Amino acid sequence: MPLRLPRVVSAHGKVPRTTGPAAGPGEWAVAGAFRFAHRDPATLTGREAPVFHAAWLGLDSFAPAFHCEVARIDADELEAAARRLAAHLLGAWDAATPEIAAEMAREEFGMALALADHPPGTLLALRREFGEQGLVERAVVIGRTRPAP
Repeated sequence: MPLRLPRVVSAHGKVPRTTGPAAGPGEWAVAGAFRFAHRDPATLTGREAPVFHAAWLGLDSFAPAFHCEVARIDADELEAAARRLAAHLLGAWDAATPEIAAEMAREEFGMALALADHPPGTLLALRREFGEQGLVERAVVIGRTRPAP
């Protein structure tokens, strides 16, 4: 079965203002739940709120993106992206060890692969909220970027 992962597309319509630059088109993306897993929902206000509720995490810039398309990715490229995320988790998010960072990256990619379980070219938005079971993320199909293959 071919691997499919979210890839950032340029935004359609108005993009909520965020705390910094947005991810660029073509970047592979994951949901990035680790950014919010230990936060109190009440503290997510202002410019952080739209990022929490709807932003993917681009894997080149580590910046938010509000729309992704489902795209095919080969195993080698997926592994390289996972290594890049693990290095980011180790450096920017203080993962305790390289092994813990690699495990966190594997979990994040497992979720991203599941969220991208749609035909290539499917345009996705992300919806995230805190529920009774903790942080809940789901992909919402909002269209197609190109005809189905």
